[in-house]
Amino acid sequence: MRRRLARETPAVGPMRLARQKIADLSETGAYKARLVEARPIAFLAGAAMAGVYLGIGDVVLFTLGSYVGPAWSHVIMSVVLVATLTIVVSAGSELFIGAALVMPLAVLTRLSSVRGMLSVWFISWIGNLVGALSLAALVHFAGGGDLLVDGSTKFFSAVEARMSASAVQLLVGGALCNWLVCLAISMGQSAKNTTNKILVISLPIGFFVVLGLEALCVANMFTFALALIGDHPKTVTLTGAAHNLGWLTLGNLIGALAFAGPAYWLVCRKRMRLT
Repeated sequence: MRRRLARETPAVGPMRLARQKIADLSETGAYKARLVEARPIAFLAGAAMAGVYLGIGDVVLFTLGSYVGPAWSHVIMSVVLVATLTIVVSAGSELFIGAALVMPLAVLTRLSSVRGMLSVWFISWIGNLVGALSLAALVHFAGGGDLLVDGSTKFFSAVEARMSASAVQLLVGGALCNWLVCLAISMGQSAKNTTNKILVISLPIGFFVVLGLEALCVANMFTFALALIGDHPKTVTLTGAAHNLGWLTLGNLIGALAFAGPAYWLVCRKRMRLT
């Protein structure tokens, strides 16, 4: 029976590439765990940079969005998100949603421990928050740009909508969102040059935008921080920010755990047993 299954199973091509991709991502996760243990401050600094990069993307997104109609908003969002993720992947900064992809694979392949995974998740999340808060403070004291002047109405309206979203909406949206973002990060890391990174990242991000998903906890860190620092409507609250970030973080983790890396690891593992 086993021989018959082996003959019926294609032996080369995509599965070999998938196994290599899992090995590469697992090694990346193992490296992150070693870096957190040996140089936690350096890892925290890398995570803070990722929070800054996503925050800059938010500044560009809201600024351009305040000058265009709804018909162009999705196009602008796609371009900005692709550019932001390309910078994050190319610069080697530590993004929480990326750690959510690689760390479970490192644990499943026994290159890291559960403790190491949780440490990477925690420090990357905190680092992303530190970077987002730092950029928000700088933007605020620099005058806020169009976000807090001409575009303030749209900005605070978007913040209010995100803070008032239901737990189920945030949880499911966060899972779907990070599923596609993890795919983009994985494909981007495989690309050999910047041009290829942009091309492969743009595909999942395009699907992300078409589905209307705006559910990345790290991106909202900067948005909420900037909204809360200065004068803001009464509907914009710290409680609302905590509600959004808490459920989105959980949803982002579910998306990475249920649909991204571990799912491919399970498929490859079963396929290797058949052959």
